[in-house]
Amino acid sequence: MNNKIYYVTNNAGKFEEVTDFFNRVPATFRVEQYAIDIDEIQSLDQKIVVLDKVKKAFNAVKQPLLLDDGGLFFAAYNQFPGTLSKFVFQGLGFKGLFKLIEDDNRASFILQLAYTDGVQTQLFEGVCLGTIVMPEDLSSHPKLPFTAIFKPEGSDKTLAQLRYTDDFFRFSFRQQALKKFIDWYQT
Repeated sequence: MNNKIYYVTNNAGKFEEVTDFFNRVPATFRVEQYAIDIDEIQSLDQKIVVLDKVKKAFNAVKQPLLLDDGGLFFAAYNQFPGTLSKFVFQGLGFKGLFKLIEDDNRASFILQLAYTDGVQTQLFEGVCLGTIVMPEDLSSHPKLPFTAIFKPEGSDKTLAQLRYTDDFFRFSFRQQALKKFIDWYQT
């Protein structure tokens, strides 16, 4: 077992959440950010995307690492926008997204967390079901724009409104995947 695992991401908001998780959960290792850009293949299959990313990341880092790929999936569409969420948002903005879900606003955040040490690779999934809502305030974390419009099932607030509360961890798809990872890694 390694005493250090890198979390490969350039996204400060993502790593902030990872750090919060490991501050709350006892771990037998420490996690450090490794900020590099990884070219992503274009595929609607999230597992294929994350497995390709983790292989490329390990070739660069050459140390045990974690990385993830999260996406927002609209119930009305097959695996969309999913792995293309960032690009769809950049192209359409909030206004265009709301047009896509006029008839069915159900959605889910799905995250694939990948761990590799170069010998074995494991995937851990986190899922949060909910709906897309028009919030009073479209501000969100600048690197996590969908949190402003996604309301998890069982909450009356969006993920952005929950972000710095204890309730956030109950709904976070990334926290779910990290919990599955740590349960696997430390047993």
